[in-house]
Amino acid sequence: MKALKLSTFALLFLGILFSCTKTGTISSSTELSGNARGGPANLGSGDVNPGLMVSFKPDPAVVNKPVTVTGEFDGSTAEPDCGKLQLFQMINGSWEKVADVNVSPTVREVSYEFTPTVVGDDIYEFCVHYVKAGCDGFSTNQSGGYFLDVASPCVSQFTITPSVSAVNIGGGLYEFTISYTLTSPEDVSGVKFQGGATAGGNVGHQVTDFGNTVLVNANNNNTVLKWEGTLLACTPQVVSFKFTRNFSCPATDQLITGQWSAVSGANSLGSVGSVPYSCQ
Repeated sequence: MKALKLSTFALLFLGILFSCTKTGTISSSTELSGNARGGPANLGSGDVNPGLMVSFKPDPAVVNKPVTVTGEFDGSTAEPDCGKLQLFQMINGSWEKVADVNVSPTVREVSYEFTPTVVGDDIYEFCVHYVKAGCDGFSTNQSGGYFLDVASPCVSQFTITPSVSAVNIGGGLYEFTISYTLTSPEDVSGVKFQGGATAGGNVGHQVTDFGNTVLVNANNNNTVLKWEGTLLACTPQVVSFKFTRNFSCPATDQLITGQWSAVSGANSLGSVGSVPYSCQ
């Protein structure tokens, strides 16, 4: 999460104004909490000013993907089991209420889901307001502003990025290191990524390091490998292995690997053709 960022001048100025300033949507307002995490204000009464905070999930958010904004007590003080929690968003220069709840022993937070449409740092701002509404022993209080970053998606669709490197180990043999980087814009479980270690017809090859793959089957012409697991959104998963085969340089764009494909259950995620290797 990101809390309010203030210049020295702004701190002095806001110290005498409000965080969630009073608009037609706020029923009451108090002075700025003075705590970037929405901590309690000292309002000069014997009542407890409950500490407040705002959090985002996910944080940062991704443009055009839902994000949940939650306003809650931050645990720095005693917490009421009555009154109201109100969540506000800064819209066109004014605080607008977007959600509220009645606080109870089982209701301790207020949430709001929305879909950001603009990319940038600190692009959306929220605060949470506690209204005592007759709740004895507590004061109305409000948090500072909390800012949300919104990022562009890592990829717009599932991608497979191959890479090939080779080392001449002598005797006419080269050891090839093959890697495929799988990236998904969303979480996907039960992924199976499978294909041929070498291009068809590469007789005499030998897998020297299975890496994070497992053997499916093998014959004189090819070895079929696979990787299985879960892909987390925007978290690249590298699948790699090594094999040796006869190879002569110079060679240009000679096919090294077989074709590979990724599925999740009956759903095809993507595929990649044979990958070439060139040497001088």
